[in-house]
Amino acid sequence: MSRLKGRSWRGAVLAALACLTLGASAQERFDERIDALLRLGHDQPDAALAELRTLEPPPGDIGAQRLLLLARGMVLAQSGRDSEAQGWAGALRTHARTQRDAQAEAAAELVKALGAHNAGRLDVAAGLARGARDGLQPYCPPLSEQAVNGMRSTAVAEPAGLPEAPVRCDHRAAWSALLLLQHHAIDTGDWVGATQHARLARDLAAAADDLQRQAWSTGDLAWLTARSDSIDAALPLLQQSQRLAQRSGDPSLLARVKLAEAKMAAQRADVESVSRLAEQALPLARQAGSPRLEASVLTFLSDAYAKLGRPADALRAAERGLPIVRRHQDRRIELALTNNAGLAKIGLKRSAEGLRDLARVEELARSAGLDALRAEVLREYDEALAAAGDARGALALLHRERALNAEVLRQNRDAVLKQLRQRNDRERQQRDIELLERDNRLKAAALANRELMRRVWSVAALALLLSAMVVAWLFRRVRSTQRLLVSSQARLRVQSERDPLTNLANRRHFLSVMQTQRALGPDRQGFDGALLLVDIDHFKHVNDGHGHATGDLVLCEVAKRLNEAVRGDDLVVRWGGEEFLVLALQVPAEQVEMLAERVLLSIGERPVVVQGEAVRVTVSIGYARFPLPPNTLPVAWEQAINLADMALYTAKNQGRNRAVGIVAANAQSPPELRHIEGDFDRAWHEGRVTLKVAPGPLALA
Repeated sequence: MSRLKGRSWRGAVLAALACLTLGASAQERFDERIDALLRLGHDQPDAALAELRTLEPPPGDIGAQRLLLLARGMVLAQSGRDSEAQGWAGALRTHARTQRDAQAEAAAELVKALGAHNAGRLDVAAGLARGARDGLQPYCPPLSEQAVNGMRSTAVAEPAGLPEAPVRCDHRAAWSALLLLQHHAIDTGDWVGATQHARLARDLAAAADDLQRQAWSTGDLAWLTARSDSIDAALPLLQQSQRLAQRSGDPSLLARVKLAEAKMAAQRADVESVSRLAEQALPLARQAGSPRLEASVLTFLSDAYAKLGRPADALRAAERGLPIVRRHQDRRIELALTNNAGLAKIGLKRSAEGLRDLARVEELARSAGLDALRAEVLREYDEALAAAGDARGALALLHRERALNAEVLRQNRDAVLKQLRQRNDRERQQRDIELLERDNRLKAAALANRELMRRVWSVAALALLLSAMVVAWLFRRVRSTQRLLVSSQARLRVQSERDPLTNLANRRHFLSVMQTQRALGPDRQGFDGALLLVDIDHFKHVNDGHGHATGDLVLCEVAKRLNEAVRGDDLVVRWGGEEFLVLALQVPAEQVEMLAERVLLSIGERPVVVQGEAVRVTVSIGYARFPLPPNTLPVAWEQAINLADMALYTAKNQGRNRAVGIVAANAQSPPELRHIEGDFDRAWHEGRVTLKVAPGPLALA
């Protein structure tokens, strides 16, 4: 059935090619024919390549020759035939050298970018797409009112050093480069950048009177605006994209606008509307004969079914889309569909199959450089396993997620520190230059003074006095600059040990405190004090339901309440993500439970109010006072944190909104204690570990 639809769509394209406007120029007809074959090649690359081989550009038209080479490269790159696409990229570079066509060099970068994007190498694709965009920019000027009027004439002046004949702006290639940059910004969480790329792509298509691309980018801009601004600002954009799509009558375009509306519904957490809109888009994609678009719709549909508690439907939708994207080697959509299929299998109690899908998702995300996405995927699978009753598997994934989050935080921290060091080096170099300039001026003054000394002794003496004053002033200035440099380095160290969002201490500061404690008491055996690990319950629901900006405000409020609940000498650390650590070095064992209950009450007794909306926030706590009775075996601080983490996981597994403390551990030797740590749940049920559970304030109600 899909083959018949494909032939029908291909026939429609060829019929459209035969019915091109007779009054159009040869170049316009050629451009439109290339554009139609590019759309055909997205789903039927062999058919499109066969038609492209029959095309001949108008004689002597360098731009048409470039378009034909670019079309062949794009069709091959988008179908996963990267080695063949690289050959056409090389042909474009040869064309650029022999014909002095600078846009051909940018077109070669675009072919390589499309191949990398299709293979899931998103960072590589983004770098190549930027090169393509920058190479095309001189021919497609910024979209001011004057530039828009100029683009409607389809030509701009050739830059210096190139032929004087006017060169057309290849707006289709520039639009494709902007679309790749938009996808990369979305995948990396840069929503402001994604919105800017979508707006520029929309304006570029509008300036060129390209109805299809204008409708596409306007729909993207609508849902991106809804995410970063407001629904009210996004609705006019959505309505405009719907009108443009209806004017075109293209079913694939109508399906894409439905998907844009579905994404807006997802921002409102309206899952039923997402599934309804995706179900409406599916027959449109089939009508268009576009299997790859159908796979994109199935991605939305499988995700919506999973959130609606319909894992069997979610799995069927994902398994319908996977053969399509694998046939076209589209790694980006394969990642999303495989992820949805794995979660659905776990929901159907097929955990082993689901974990095999997780391994494939991690492989695809790792090759794309999406570590933050890997951590989010691990969280989803952790929650799915926990809901399916696989506590051990969920715990293993939880530890992997935390380790990956810690690595992402470390990479972000290193990037920030590198930025600060570079800025400090630039400032120091600038100060050195200023001092050198002053020194040069001083030397010139000294030469002038020696000349004056030969002429007038009195004037020379005065000049010498002035020079000495200048030297003294410069010396004081150098010393002042040195003090400022030392102070700046000290401030940099302080900033590196604080969490920029909550202003709490971070892991680096905690490690510094532990090293100081070890230096103050080198003869001390093990860690002596209390540790509380505090984790915000269902924090992902806060981000999904209210947005990441609200999530950040919730983190800041929880940090504030933690500081108010603990004692003045206690240290509160942002341990990672939504997890915090409280270090109480000098606290009696009987007061640790009171401290944990005070933290539960402080955070959970009243909601967090954000812009007039109340957000319920509770936490789970794992705590212990070390060394543990009755045998008080020495415990390193790393092992103490791991034991508190076991207690925290027990609290979350028992329903969250509670504190679980380790009261005693029946271990006669360090190996026995490590055995308890290795299988904590079993040790608790066998009575080798004594726990105390304190419910949160809302749980008591």
